[in-house]
Amino acid sequence: MTKHRIAATALAIALTAAGLMLAGCQINKDGQASTAARIYEPGTYAAQAMGLGGPVEVKITVDAARIKTVEIIASKETESIGGAAIKTMREKILASQGAEVDVISGATRTCEAVKEALGEALAKARGEQKKAAVLADGKYVTKIMGHEGYVNVSTVFRGGAIESCKVISHEETMGIGNYAAARIPGRIVKAQSLAVDSVSGATVTSSAIKAAVAQAIKDAGGDLAAFQKAPEQAPIVAKKVERKVDVVIAGAGTAGLMAGARLVEQGKTVLIFEKQDIPGGAMPMTYGGIQSAGSAVGAAYGQGREKNDASWSKDLILGIYKKMIRPQYDRFNKAQPYKTAQFEASGPMVDWMREIGVGFAPMGKYEGSLQLGLQPYMAPGCYQGGAGYAAMTLADRIVAKGGTIIYGTPVVSLKMGQGGRVVGLKAEGKDGSSWDVDAGAVLLATGGFASNRDMLAKYYPAYKDFAFNGVAGDTGEGIVMGQAAGAAIECMDRALGAFPSAYGSNFELAFINMVVPGILVAGEGSTVADASHVGIGNARLDPANKDRFFYVFDEEGVEAMKKSMNYGFSYASVFERGEAVKYASVKEASDKLGLPKLASVIAENNANALAKKGKASYVETRDGVWVIRITPCFYLTTGGLAIDTKAQVLDGAGKAIPGLYAAGDVAGSIEEKDGLVYGYGFPAALTYGYIAAQTIAKDK
Repeated sequence: MTKHRIAATALAIALTAAGLMLAGCQINKDGQASTAARIYEPGTYAAQAMGLGGPVEVKITVDAARIKTVEIIASKETESIGGAAIKTMREKILASQGAEVDVISGATRTCEAVKEALGEALAKARGEQKKAAVLADGKYVTKIMGHEGYVNVSTVFRGGAIESCKVISHEETMGIGNYAAARIPGRIVKAQSLAVDSVSGATVTSSAIKAAVAQAIKDAGGDLAAFQKAPEQAPIVAKKVERKVDVVIAGAGTAGLMAGARLVEQGKTVLIFEKQDIPGGAMPMTYGGIQSAGSAVGAAYGQGREKNDASWSKDLILGIYKKMIRPQYDRFNKAQPYKTAQFEASGPMVDWMREIGVGFAPMGKYEGSLQLGLQPYMAPGCYQGGAGYAAMTLADRIVAKGGTIIYGTPVVSLKMGQGGRVVGLKAEGKDGSSWDVDAGAVLLATGGFASNRDMLAKYYPAYKDFAFNGVAGDTGEGIVMGQAAGAAIECMDRALGAFPSAYGSNFELAFINMVVPGILVAGEGSTVADASHVGIGNARLDPANKDRFFYVFDEEGVEAMKKSMNYGFSYASVFERGEAVKYASVKEASDKLGLPKLASVIAENNANALAKKGKASYVETRDGVWVIRITPCFYLTTGGLAIDTKAQVLDGAGKAIPGLYAAGDVAGSIEEKDGLVYGYGFPAALTYGYIAAQTIAKDK
């Protein structure tokens, strides 16, 4: 999630003044304020302000001198971030009696909304007459921090109403944020309200746009409360829909879109149900690289060299993986059937994607150029939106070729026929529609279960209390439905990986240790020795680290953070949000952050760097040191439905369930099925979606 500013200078002055008044408060022997110390008119007062997800209301009960009770109502704030801060804010308000309530790192937007609403409620309690709000005509340009960077919004007011609203520019994730930027302004204008529905799957950007318009209303002198009324909703009319198709797919994420696009090309009637309002699932959030072998793209680049490079050669890369198989999980005597099938399909898949218009970045390592490496990266490059563009391309292609994608409609059950065959599914739309679909084949592509607390507690108990930085739609229903149809599950409760994220905003810094020279430290400043995702995940589970992690870097790291010369993407927003902080010396950083081991760790690291020992990167400290607090975020589950190498779902005896297929995170990690450690979930989901389409087309 992200942080932003809601202007509150006047509020801060008012709160400080209130605190000074309380300092001189006199209470008589009966515990009542004397006339001279009377501050408030006893009673209950309430006010609202705009939070991350919607209006935040603060209700206070006061006597003549003190705040007695505080109730904060923020039902639309994110439970793991804004919601978690509510209790602490309540305690802070009661302790400080309204003066100098500090925001809680990681929930700034919610906390600022609480402070603003509190200030208005206190003003009412003091009997201060609120100046009549007059919304001044004109155009107001405001900006609020979204997920990746600032979202800039232009709002025009005329005659006391919002005449127009548009997003001028943004840095949000392509395939996610752009949907919110296109839809939310129109919803606000139509409803004349900020309390419009967010775009599910793009809630952070949706909230940033609402907050930017809220700031414009305040800048124009308007009454924010007047624009926070929930718009009237059209009555939901229940309707039953029956349909018969060749293939029905649950989930329009990476695997579902790939399979759907391939199947419509082969003349199949395809119906896809997606629980969120937009397609793509986790696909737009990925790095956009594809592990592949045997493609024409590779041959065109390699000019014969690809035959001797593991980046392009199936046999060479499988030979490397063979040495990494964990004996306790090896079921196939190191044969790697799942990775083998993936690499055999990956080359034709990459070439087909290029044929339908998906762009790829130039490959290779050229003098003075970005060093993208040899994987095909979707253009323009790693973490630069290529995967989001590809997801939208696949979704558009499905519809253009006669397929149908139904959004906001989760699948709720599978339909069983004779002989244990899966013959269709049922889905329930938020628009009141009930779908009953018969199909020759059913593909589950619903994702994992990182957002399902009950399933985490059951299958990954060590991780159940951690917030996962993944897709909100990963709720595990595909696995549950598969089990109800007789499917087996596998690879549960293995170690999960975590990538670094900025503390507070949870802004992903997955490649920080690859592109920013520095040191990842934990606890009191000890080095995190294993900086792989699984190693970082294990470090977070270790109670000795006290859930305290920091990345330490120098001025070279600052420039690399702003733009990686290896990959081209940027982490610059950590400076805009104030998450990366410069300290004048290592000692200052050590003292302020409680890292007594920091100086010795840096000294040892630098000695290793000069001696070219290991992968240490020298951190220059003569002009101070930069530090960003990190939260290692788990992001997905790697256990799932048992499938074979043709994407057919298997029962407990290892036999294929007729009519049922699965691909993507619902089937868990492809690497773990072969006894390896999870590593490349995105290309595996993409390629097994391709494989599933091949299998279904042949079977039907």
